[in-house]
This record gives sequence, C-alpha cells and structure tokens, in this order.
Amino acid sequence: MRKRHIIEYLKNPVTWDAKAFETAIRQEIESLRGDITSADELLIGTLIVTVESMVTAQSNILELGLLYEYNSGAATSPWYKIRTEMTDKAIKLLTELALTTKLRQPTKQKTSEIDELFESA
Repeated sequence: MRKRHIIEYLKNPVTWDAKAFETAIRQEIESLRGDITSADELLIGTLIVTVESMVTAQSNILELGLLYEYNSGAATSPWYKIRTEMTDKAIKLLTELALTTKLRQPTKQKTSEIDELFESA
C-alpha cells in the first residue's frame, strides 16, 4: 500500500513537500486527461498554495490548540477557520481539475495516488 501523504502532512506538518504534492497532482491529471493546459497550471499552483496554507494552519493548531484566549474569553482559534476555508477551497480546486471521485466516469482503475492522498484527509 502506498503512503498516504496528506494525512501525514496534517499529522506532522514539517513533512509537507510541495514538490511531491505537485508531482502527484500533475501525474493524476495527465493520466486522466492528457496534457496539462494553461488553466490547469493556474489551478495546480493555486491548489498547492491552498494546501500549504491548510498545512500551516494545522501546524499552528497542533502547537497552540483549537481555542484562543481573547479579551472576551476563549473562542475558536483563527487557525481553525483558516484550515476549514483552505479545505473548502482545496475541494473546489480539485473539482475544477476534475479530480474528485464523483465527477469521474466509473472505471476499473486501481486507486490512484490522489485518491490515497485525500482518502483520509
């Protein structure tokens, strides 16, 4: 079984490897659709920045906790909101790149690296 990169990045954010993530995304797009277009390039770049922001937020949550002490009392950390927003944006970008499972045509293909990356994230 292949390593599940995303869950490892979230458990231990110092393992984040943007280049490995980019390579996996590019390989998935090329295997599903062929050549990568200019529009795909922008979406891939944006996805990398988005996931990197999500990993940074997760790192801060692991270090500082989910709650932040404001003058008015404890409340959810701003990092939680950032992580949630980046997760939503990543899913939208994956949809635009046609990498979400529900948009794919049913095939008898084996589980791809991208499926494994996001399966347990």
